[in-house]
Amino acid sequence: GGMRLRSKLFLAQLPLGIALAAVALIAVFEITKLGESSDRILAENYRSVLAAQRMKDSIERMDSAALFLVVGHREKALAQAAEHRRRFEAELRVEENNITEPREADVVRGLRAAWGEYLRVFNGIATGPAPTAAIYFRVLEPAFLAVRERAEEILALNQDAMVRIDM
Repeated sequence: GGMRLRSKLFLAQLPLGIALAAVALIAVFEITKLGESSDRILAENYRSVLAAQRMKDSIERMDSAALFLVVGHREKALAQAAEHRRRFEAELRVEENNITEPREADVVRGLRAAWGEYLRVFNGIATGPAPTAAIYFRVLEPAFLAVRERAEEILALNQDAMVRIDM
């Protein structure tokens, strides 16, 4: 009778129904996983953006401290330099442990080297007599610019990656 035909049709469609349900479940799972991984990547890039911005801020404050030395405000200079040296170091370590983009490792190595050179120059000048403006412009400013440039490069690399993920 009619009931048997309906049962046969239902049973014939059952594997297709099960397959569709399985595909739907897999799709939901994969999309969720994709969303989580892009969120993770965005968060990692954002942490590098923050680190780079904070390093830029700290190297600029170190540069101000260098100018305080030139105008003879030694104590203020050394206090500010000590604080921002600590801050820069902390953010540089964060960045060294958060490399996600191609070329980023090279830029970070370059930043570490430029920072080491800046400290060598700064400390050399901070321990001697007050530097002249000429010494600042010949020695300190180029070392400062080298550090800031590399921090800006890290900032740009990670911001570009965030824009790509978001698209």
